[in-house]
Amino acid sequence: MSTGTLVPDTVQIQNNFNNADLLEVHLVPVKDIDEIEPVIEAVAALVMDMDSGVILYEKDIYTPLPMASLTKIMTAILILESHDLSEVVTVNGNYGAMTEDEIGVRIWLRQYEKITVGNLLTALLVPSAGDAALALAEYHSGSVEEFIREMNKKTVVLNLENTNFVNPIGLDDEQHYSSAFDLAILTKYALTFPAFRNIIRIREATVASTDGKIKHQFENTNWLLDSYLDIQGVKTGTTEAAGASLINLARDYRGHEIISVLLNSQDRFQENKSLIDWIFRSYKW
Repeated sequence: MSTGTLVPDTVQIQNNFNNADLLEVHLVPVKDIDEIEPVIEAVAALVMDMDSGVILYEKDIYTPLPMASLTKIMTAILILESHDLSEVVTVNGNYGAMTEDEIGVRIWLRQYEKITVGNLLTALLVPSAGDAALALAEYHSGSVEEFIREMNKKTVVLNLENTNFVNPIGLDDEQHYSSAFDLAILTKYALTFPAFRNIIRIREATVASTDGKIKHQFENTNWLLDSYLDIQGVKTGTTEAAGASLINLARDYRGHEIISVLLNSQDRFQENKSLIDWIFRSYKW
């Protein structure tokens, strides 16, 4: 299996975030052509201009809904704010003994395996590994419970009014939810980290323990990375309660970027493509 462009071993840690930065207005897109809007059956949908924060399409964007593995965007943010990618994590949990209902997707990390933060983030965001989420949470905060508290503190900092976390994976729970708008803001912030941008566009990768003896191979769950659109990637999510959800960052030929969010869609990849294509045909910057 070919290996994607992995993130560098080091990254400058960002701690100077100002909430106003997310909504700073640059070039504001203006509707240029009166194209017919695509029919979007997803429960909630939103398209936001990356630079200005202007909303270009919306459907039920403030309703709290299950978010599945889109959760892992927040998990990644807390790690990227505080840790260098070259730091070494010792996997303390016996995640192989957990059921799929308890952990979701996994890359089968071994107990006491030593692996870098960068490799765990790649596993977290590319195949959406729940065992990577737990290992990072415990490494960062000492316990998953404390990490969840930090996740919810971050929602206050980012002014995510319709978001609450009860786990770092995205498992279904009535108290685990977000809105399309909050998830767009969360993604906008995550994209300020170069390492996040590097990881989310990896199509397939092999990561290894620090001694090279244990290898984990996986592919990206975001099928649109291979579409005709210039998709820079972000995150997929699927659970019984959340349905199939998707967030993508797309770029047009002039370099303008948009964030497209779909929650609970029966055809998330096609609907995401339709929205992105419509936006780039209808608006100019």
